[in-house]
Amino acid sequence: MTTDFSKLKAKLDLPLWEPLDLIYTAANAAVTGVAGSCIASDLRASQYNNPNLWFLQASTILMQYNSAFNEWLQLASPALAGTFGAGAAIVFAPSHGPKGTLAAGATASKITLTTALPATVSANQLVGQRIRIIDNAAVASGKISERNIISNTAGTTPTITVDSAFGFTPLTGSAYEFLTGRVYMLSAGTLAAGVWKAFDLCTTSYLASLATTNLPATIATDSSILSMDELHTPLIGAGGANVAGEVGGYFGTLTATASSATSITGQATGGDAGILANEYRNFQIRIVEDTANPTAVGQRRRITSHTVGASPVYTVAAWTVPPSATAKFVIENNNDIILWSSASTATYRYDWLANAWDTTTYAARPAAIGAGCVSFHPFSGKQDADKNFRYSNIYSFRGGSVGTLDMLDIAGGATGLWAGAVAYDNAGLSTFGASAGVEYDPVSNRAIIAGTQLLNFQCSMYVFDVASHSLKPFKRIPQIASTVTAGNRVGMNVYVDGTDKKSFAYMIPSSVGQAYRSLLFV
Repeated sequence: MTTDFSKLKAKLDLPLWEPLDLIYTAANAAVTGVAGSCIASDLRASQYNNPNLWFLQASTILMQYNSAFNEWLQLASPALAGTFGAGAAIVFAPSHGPKGTLAAGATASKITLTTALPATVSANQLVGQRIRIIDNAAVASGKISERNIISNTAGTTPTITVDSAFGFTPLTGSAYEFLTGRVYMLSAGTLAAGVWKAFDLCTTSYLASLATTNLPATIATDSSILSMDELHTPLIGAGGANVAGEVGGYFGTLTATASSATSITGQATGGDAGILANEYRNFQIRIVEDTANPTAVGQRRRITSHTVGASPVYTVAAWTVPPSATAKFVIENNNDIILWSSASTATYRYDWLANAWDTTTYAARPAAIGAGCVSFHPFSGKQDADKNFRYSNIYSFRGGSVGTLDMLDIAGGATGLWAGAVAYDNAGLSTFGASAGVEYDPVSNRAIIAGTQLLNFQCSMYVFDVASHSLKPFKRIPQIASTVTAGNRVGMNVYVDGTDKKSFAYMIPSSVGQAYRSLLFV
């Protein structure tokens, strides 16, 4: 029996913030919402959603909260460089996991890795994790299969058994990708090696210090960060189909009708046939099946432009192996991590595969951010008939103790297109300064926003409704702040029971070690 939320009625049932246990480290030291402390969430609205949230409290303290068991766990120290404070940030990217190729000897439900994991795993440490097998060796099946792991041997190249057959026997040299995710952390202060790091959930290990070139010389004031992850998919696809966050892409699986060295053509009817010109520019194409040309499977390419449907032609950078004219593909988010920081107009973009930052992929903002800048990408929800709501828009409140909303349309040009000071309903309801925070709810297509918390006042909360483009008041958190501290301490986790899905919002106010949660049922 699935969970029945129908008995929850607006007005009769009022939203509330439920206090959770106080936060303590393994040494029983109290953990509070200090300057720079921040929360990361898994925004997948599917049964593969990770139940944990991650709270970066200091350069040496990363806490993990399990929403099912209602308890905090202190993880090993991230040992971040810099001077932790305002400007620190954290984000979770669910598709960013170890990847490589397979050794010989695979069966229909068992594989052995040949590309080593970033750390040694113990026997059965990988149980419950999700792995994607891309059968793209020469003369392979040209198919992709995703399965849950039920056993593994120890080591860096374990043998792995999955819960059901792949549907093919993977060939030697075919690819694997763990869909387990990484928690990325940015410290503050003077730029140095070790300011930007990642925690790999597959192996529960920290990766070597990541690249910092092109980040600000000093990370300060505040930061706003988000993940454009390929596993962030809509509950209702652009074509109206319910893809439930599990099929992938904005239209589910599409079948090509033509291809070339630098393009692929979509469907003549159904699926993507009704898209507008360049509506999905700067999203990515991923080849998910090609039985005619199996070595093409698994390739990802950013869309540089495309024509209007039907049979839209997507122009991409040259394929390593051109897909066949009947390949299957998805259109999805591009896996970029996007950051605004340090009172700058620059849009910083991190490419996780290249391990590199740049400020040229996306255009600079119309004005510099300030303390309290908060941003979200509304990747879910159903589009209106006129497509005024588009999945390419990123909403970013400027901060600096104003309520100004800027919007980046990543498809609006080669480097996107900014709209400054965008009008929205109830624009004067709140301003956003230090201590403001936000997280997106993929179930309701809304964002939960923490307003600026005033000294000795409770924390005001808001809902930004993407469909109606309006800011609305939400139940405030009954917690008095003794000190106002910067940092995005709003989190989100989706409860999934079959087709029933509801989100819980989480919040840690300034200067306290008390976390709260609220069921978003209205």
